Amino acid sequence: MSFDVHAFRQEFPILSGHNRFEKPLIYFDNAATTQLPERVIGAMAYHLRTTNANVHRGIYDLSAKAEEIYESTRREIAHWINAREPREIILNSGTTEGINFLASQFASLTTEDEIILFVQEHHANILPWQRLRATIRIVSMTEAGDFDGNDFGHKLSERTRIVSIAHIGNVLGTINPIKKIAQMAHRVGALCIVDGAQSLGHGPIDVREMECDFFATSAHKAFGPMGIGFLYGRAEHLEHFQPYHLGGGIVDRVAFDQPALFREIPTRFEAGTPNVVGVTGLREAIRFLGKIDWIEAQRYGEGLKGHVLEILGQNSSIEVLKPNNQRTGIISFIHRSAHPHDVASIFDSEGIAVRAGHHCAQPLMHALGIGGTVRLSLAPYNTLEEIEQLVTAMDKIIHIFKKNSHR
Repeated sequence: MSFDVHAFRQEFPILSGHNRFEKPLIYFDNAATTQLPERVIGAMAYHLRTTNANVHRGIYDLSAKAEEIYESTRREIAHWINAREPREIILNSGTTEGINFLASQFASLTTEDEIILFVQEHHANILPWQRLRATIRIVSMTEAGDFDGNDFGHKLSERTRIVSIAHIGNVLGTINPIKKIAQMAHRVGALCIVDGAQSLGHGPIDVREMECDFFATSAHKAFGPMGIGFLYGRAEHLEHFQPYHLGGGIVDRVAFDQPALFREIPTRFEAGTPNVVGVTGLREAIRFLGKIDWIEAQRYGEGLKGHVLEILGQNSSIEVLKPNNQRTGIISFIHRSAHPHDVASIFDSEGIAVRAGHHCAQPLMHALGIGGTVRLSLAPYNTLEEIEQLVTAMDKIIHIFKKNSHR
């Protein structure tokens, strides 16, 4: 059975909207955030109407119901990503918090210790590690824009403590060989941390198949709400970690004259009042992901991506950065006559939403010798008809800049 994009689109109420120019919304900014299906919106609204209570220690029915939603979300996430057990799932605000939490656990590293990153990393997977004393080593990319395994092998050593890398790059859509990277890291006793911000919405995740030690991700790039996500960590590692935030709900005993007695994992890492309505949305998003025929959806997405690359390739004013059919539907390009922000603004006048700038990946931009790009990122609700509108928008760019050049 082929993928029915029009039926899929019906799940997303915002896609029937228009922008300020009264143009139908064409949403190509899915790498920044995906849109929410009605069932996720409805689940959060229903929770607020019927189950709005704090979790943990509430001795009444409403709190017990909220607690069941909270813990069932943990169980469903563990099942979806093939974690060994639910206690390996820490609920948090998203990928950025997950990586900051992990970096906080390695404050004892010295300049003799090394952390390996890929040149394409998002700032959220660079800045937390730069606060440590450890030496950071950077893996370069190949001429084709992929992870350079040979360079990684040369930089990996007995001094390596952590390898932290995105599963999918947020600028080029590069899919990194996580299992191979994890296996190589483990051979020298290093941990493998995966920034999974871009990958949760691209299909099923199997952390055990990846052989990674940690996997951080966010709901809002996978048809869920903003401000919620989770961190997967192997239990044998998490059991040795200390709380990142301190507050209520994470202790069995607090006294002024003796150290606090913290609760078991993962509760000791979830201080304070959690975003329970966000967790409700996350749970419904995970269920939504589970109902998608990913084989057909990915086949459909490959066709869309190929059509975008064909259209962009026919325009002599466009340079697509490192085009590769083996990547996800994240496509970055530059216009030889227009700044990325100007391109995005002109696209907006045609109803097309794209992202422009350095995409929180300035080291990559420096390596490419550019200041920024236009990024077009696809989701299964995008259509061939929407992609055809790119031709109209690009013709408008040419018209505007030709007109300005004659003034």
